[in-house]
Amino acid sequence: MARREIETKPSSASVSPRPLETDKATPGSAAPLSEFQNLGNGILFFDPLLSPSPSPLPSPQSHNHNHNHNHEHPQPQPQPQPQLIILCTWLGGATPRRIAKYTSGYRSLFPTSPILVIQTVIADFTVRSEQAIRKNLGPARDCVRDILSRSSSSCNCSSSSTSNSALRRKTSPGKGTAETGTGGTGILLHIFSNGGCHLAIQLAHLYLSSSLSFTPSQPPIALPVTLQILDSSPGTFSVSQTYGAAAHSVPSHHPWLLQSIERWGLWGAVVIIAGLQKALPRSVGEDVIRQKILGGVGVDFEGMRGEVLQPKLWREGGEEGNETGRLYLYSKADEAVSYRDVERHVRQAKRLVKERAVKRGLGRGKVQDEVEGLVRAERFETASHCSLLMDDGERYWKAVRESWEGQMERRRLRKREKESRSEEECEDGNVVLGAMDEHGEGQKSGREPGTRSGVEEGVESRDDELSRRNRLSKL
Repeated sequence: MARREIETKPSSASVSPRPLETDKATPGSAAPLSEFQNLGNGILFFDPLLSPSPSPLPSPQSHNHNHNHNHEHPQPQPQPQPQLIILCTWLGGATPRRIAKYTSGYRSLFPTSPILVIQTVIADFTVRSEQAIRKNLGPARDCVRDILSRSSSSCNCSSSSTSNSALRRKTSPGKGTAETGTGGTGILLHIFSNGGCHLAIQLAHLYLSSSLSFTPSQPPIALPVTLQILDSSPGTFSVSQTYGAAAHSVPSHHPWLLQSIERWGLWGAVVIIAGLQKALPRSVGEDVIRQKILGGVGVDFEGMRGEVLQPKLWREGGEEGNETGRLYLYSKADEAVSYRDVERHVRQAKRLVKERAVKRGLGRGKVQDEVEGLVRAERFETASHCSLLMDDGERYWKAVRESWEGQMERRRLRKREKESRSEEECEDGNVVLGAMDEHGEGQKSGREPGTRSGVEEGVESRDDELSRRNRLSKL
């Protein structure tokens, strides 16, 4: 297949911490991801409304293909689009050219949605603590917060190193209302492999802990993720698989001797992680050694698999109908993340959805609809690690589009059900008090003063009082 580059004005800022020779632009074409602004620490941001010279991406029919799969430009859809698309890339092999295949696809599918790319590096897995990672994710957190909290004003996503380099985003009124994303469509979070999963969780923790709404009377607000796409993820710890994935991050342009030293260093780090994950009890290896002694260096694979399903990190305050949907994209031939590990996680996600639905008192049929609506899995047979898009792009983008549309339809139905219940309460003589409260609190059903029932109760109370006084006067 002939490779097509995004035709945009090149940027002077470097977009990759370690650009490879294969990522250089060919004469007459723009470098991959050159339309993105570099916010520092491997964080890139693109806003379609701020593109200096936007040029439409070619439609799928305009390509000359050697086979029937199109992996670059899916057809745009008219459904409500994400307020923000976040891509947390994989470790090893995630070059700007490969990342651009996903960003260009999202630009075609959701033309008005801004895109935030967070790149994973080997230090995030080996020597960097969780606190250090969260500090590096500060520009991404600020960008997410600004996009979600301002509907008709501006979004300041500025580089950590250049204070006067700010992006100004103008959005249509009502597109994004509150920091929670309530009233908006929320975030589409695309997670690649274990490296991207680790970064996504650290971003969620950072957003939660530094939420602007953190007050004694109101808990922090979680990252409002509407759809979570787990691409070749999450896996479990394996010495061979973890080392194989990490070894791809060793720069090929380094001298042979330096590459050997780097590979041996990676092997040593993987063995240490193996000791913490497998040889020691979790209460010792994780709680004591990794967290307290090493300061959170490395990755807790078991904890990562649990936190990616943790409601407090992803949902919008736990409101009915606003749960995070999940799409699993994985391959049986993946050499870095076993498909069995992914399928175990799929079953776990479905079980949690079912438990929440049962607690809400839903019937058996609705429980099954809830599970199918919130968890979807697409297994590819021959694709390699994080290469599903190249294996069958048409199927890949169809799953993404249908999953997003399903979440939007689900929210519309829940909103309609709530409105119907409110109308029924009003018809019965009840009104919803506090319905206009901006925090969604204090919504209680009761009789409003001045209604017919309230007047009747007042007349009866006065009659009782007069009768009591008459009896007392006779005595």
